[in-house]
Amino acid sequence: MRSAISRSTPLTLAVVSLFLPAAGALAAPAPSTSALEREIASVLPTREEDAWLEVPWRTNIFEAIEEAGRTKKPVFLWVMNGNPLGCA
Repeated sequence: MRSAISRSTPLTLAVVSLFLPAAGALAAPAPSTSALEREIASVLPTREEDAWLEVPWRTNIFEAIEEAGRTKKPVFLWVMNGNPLGCA
């Protein structure tokens, strides 16, 4: 005796096969290389946003104080407690 699942399988396959071409028409076309490059460029930081990377940061406070005295510049001291990624 055939089960209900095995009897409905051919009908289900026939119905699904009718909708497959329509599903392909709804799919978005693949982006062009230039469109993809523009999208990537839109989320990357600008040169102005990356300016902090050009600051000659010092990790030794004593060397920083010495250099600040020589160059007559202030010392920016960043102090925190905990995980440097903010994951407490």
